[in-house]
Amino acid sequence: MFRTTPEATYFFTEVEHDILKSVCAYMVGVTADTALDTSVIVIDTFVQQVPKALRRQLRFGLHLFQWGPPLFIGKLCRFTQLDPRDAVRYIEGWAKSRFKVRRRLFRGLRDIAFLGFYSNQPSETISSQ
Repeated sequence: MFRTTPEATYFFTEVEHDILKSVCAYMVGVTADTALDTSVIVIDTFVQQVPKALRRQLRFGLHLFQWGPPLFIGKLCRFTQLDPRDAVRYIEGWAKSRFKVRRRLFRGLRDIAFLGFYSNQPSETISSQ
């Protein structure tokens, strides 16, 4: 069902790792390069500590976010395949949705993206931003 992951992540599959890496890139506003792999590993470590029900919801929400563009913005592709302008529009749609569940998922993904990215940055880099 799921592809296996690199040895560095234990909760997220390789597919989920790629989705989360893309989410982090857009939420934090950086390029999706290999430096974000470390952020995903930090997120993976954090997620292993939350209750099993919440981990299951996170996994479901991540896949919903990945496969939502046809439903929410009419683009027949996955989130990770959207061009940057459509990806930003898609994320803004989640952030400003009239549905509480979509806004809540957006905030959760945004929060774990920031957790993963900024917990891995040197303190002088964070204070200068």
